[in-house]
Amino acid sequence: MENAKLNLLEEYLLIALDDDKGQFVTSSTHLHYGFAGAILLELAIRGKIAIEDDKVKLKDSTYEKEMALNKAIDYVKENKDCSVKTCIQHLAKKANELKQDTLQRLINKGILKKEEHKILWLIPNDKYPTTDLTPESKVRQRLDDVMLHGAKADAHDVMLLSLIDVSDLTKEAFRSKDDYKMVKKKIKEVTKDVQVSSVVNKSIREIQAAIMLAITTSIVVSTVVSN
Repeated sequence: MENAKLNLLEEYLLIALDDDKGQFVTSSTHLHYGFAGAILLELAIRGKIAIEDDKVKLKDSTYEKEMALNKAIDYVKENKDCSVKTCIQHLAKKANELKQDTLQRLINKGILKKEEHKILWLIPNDKYPTTDLTPESKVRQRLDDVMLHGAKADAHDVMLLSLIDVSDLTKEAFRSKDDYKMVKKKIKEVTKDVQVSSVVNKSIREIQAAIMLAITTSIVVSTVVSN
């Protein structure tokens, strides 16, 4: 079994998955752009990328353990003046492929299992129900402590809350009706720059702001086009 410590990509997918049904609870558009954001934010937290003049700049090309992160590193390396929005859109288009690596890591850690299903006996529609609820429960408790009990958030928590907010996952992350109402009013305050200045350094705050803007505008455009 792999090391049980979860990265931002893994925590994001656990929140987005229905524990019993093993299906994602948000739209594919929100999920894919949110996952793309998780990849870039994880790279930012690890000091791999920076944002300069709205361009994603690679600061460290050393590969990581996660294939999804390495493919993003390759893309930024090959597209040196890629805007944040273009980078997000590329990763979102590749999200179906990229998230398979993260799902497999969660399976290897004993947290998920894979159930193979097909629609009309032809189209793959695999499901990933939870087999060990403890890691996800710890994530949810950590977020509850920050949002409902005044605990201090670290950079990782702020990034995850930002992704939850922009991906329309707040109701899933905070399942109690009363908690959801309280969190919905508060989540943007907790994740905006002025509120997190003491726990997130300036460069990561700038990356977070750029990525959230790129995701939001891309989701709006994608939703309008699909309708």
